[in-house]
Amino acid sequence: MLQKKFMERVYRKAKKPSDLLWHSEEPSPFLIEAITKRSKPGRALDLGCGAGVFSVYMAKAGYEVTGIDFIPEALEMAKTYASEQGVSVCWLMQDLLTWEPAEKFDIILDSGCLHTISDKSAFKDRVTRWLAKDGDFILGHFGRRNFFDWRPMGPIRRSKDELTQLFSPEMKLLKYEHFIQENVPLPIGPSVQLQSFWFKKI
Repeated sequence: MLQKKFMERVYRKAKKPSDLLWHSEEPSPFLIEAITKRSKPGRALDLGCGAGVFSVYMAKAGYEVTGIDFIPEALEMAKTYASEQGVSVCWLMQDLLTWEPAEKFDIILDSGCLHTISDKSAFKDRVTRWLAKDGDFILGHFGRRNFFDWRPMGPIRRSKDELTQLFSPEMKLLKYEHFIQENVPLPIGPSVQLQSFWFKKI
């Protein structure tokens, strides 16, 4: 629960989404491409939606969006942001490892949720069940570059091979990219590998 307490402190101090350390206005290029390639909007799920920036992006693209998080302050910020942007999103305070949605989703976005969860098998089981046939799963995750690339605090680091194997055979990796971010504060830094995955349910 240390992770949750840390997140609650961060959100209490932030007045708007751009005040958050991890804030980004730009959605993953893979999310943009997946939306573009789909024949029509459908249902989308934003796991660990935080301040709701990417939920709002999907809603503006015509999707019926559900955003879930377990930080009340994050959801309050997300509700305010969605209202300012003039879109409707279903915001839920839920633990994704116990939540059971009634319907499946055409797109599931995780822009930084799995790398805070140790039970990756339970996560995989849920995402696989929630994703509709031919659905797209867009994942952002800290990479592990080598055996020594780990930290006792912060996001869990996992390699490309580990995550690709985790989601197979139910999902196929369509695209992958990574880059190194420098000047990251200790104890998480001084540098991290940031990975993006685009999986398709098969």
